[in-house]
Amino acid sequence: MMRARDGKPAARLAGTALALAAAILAGCGADGASEPTAADRRAALDRWQSAADGACRKGNASIAERGWPVSLVDLDRLTVRAIVDIREASTAIQRLPAPKGSEGRVAPFVQSLKGLEPLMERLSSTTEDFKPGKLEAFVPKLSSGLTAVEEEAKKLGLRHCAANDEHAWVPDAIRAPVFAEQVAFLDRRLARRVKAIDDSAATNAEAARKLEKLSDLVEGFDRGLSRLKPPAWAEAEAGLYVDALRDLGAALEAGSTELTEGTLTPAEARAAQAKLARAGRHERKRAKRLNRAIGAIPVLPGGGGGESESPGGDETQEA
Repeated sequence: MMRARDGKPAARLAGTALALAAAILAGCGADGASEPTAADRRAALDRWQSAADGACRKGNASIAERGWPVSLVDLDRLTVRAIVDIREASTAIQRLPAPKGSEGRVAPFVQSLKGLEPLMERLSSTTEDFKPGKLEAFVPKLSSGLTAVEEEAKKLGLRHCAANDEHAWVPDAIRAPVFAEQVAFLDRRLARRVKAIDDSAATNAEAARKLEKLSDLVEGFDRGLSRLKPPAWAEAEAGLYVDALRDLGAALEAGSTELTEGTLTPAEARAAQAKLARAGRHERKRAKRLNRAIGAIPVLPGGGGGESESPGGDETQEA
């Protein structure tokens, strides 16, 4: 048998060398560690989810504690603070080490948070402008961004991150003060135009024309209101108010028609006046209920209908 220089069989040396080589090669590509087991991956993901939910829970608590905005000025104040909370939670989550073996699962959620950042910047600048129209136009974009975060959070089973239908109630929290301003603007514009109509009439024909003009003004108010979107919690009352408004318009139109067709008897005139009075009282009653349902008040001069308003003024909508 061939022997090595130290007297050991060459075959034994070869076997030892092969075993050593196999051990060395077994560790190649593994960075000195084995792949995580399914249990390891689950535990790592659980820890990541718990940390992410903790960051979201803290931010949610701060936002909820401040309450809902009741005006555009309040909306801007609360938005600034809410964005700080959202950024802190988002940053904390993005800094979490990805759970080993589940990196691909958490990446879409983290990416959705990054996609929300420019929307938060735009929201802040838009609330600062106090322009109802700009805010209303931005709401769908914000809702879309929140929906993306919500969908990814649900896939991960997160319990506190975008888990409360934020894509719906955050836009509605913006719509409430916006809608209050827009309704106030329409109401004040209608009041100015009604006031411009002289309430005296020398003839039935003149009275009929004035009632018809009032009916047209009410119809215009109806069209303007129908283009607006109230917050979800005020939709039912908004619909009831529109019904009352149309009843008032119909009563005005009916009175105009009766005056045009012939001479009214005193009894018929009293009946027409009573019908108009009932319709008017019902419209005012529904308007007050709608304002309470909105849960916000107008604060801009002129009701926020133009392009150059600034916050302030002491007008409130009485209707």
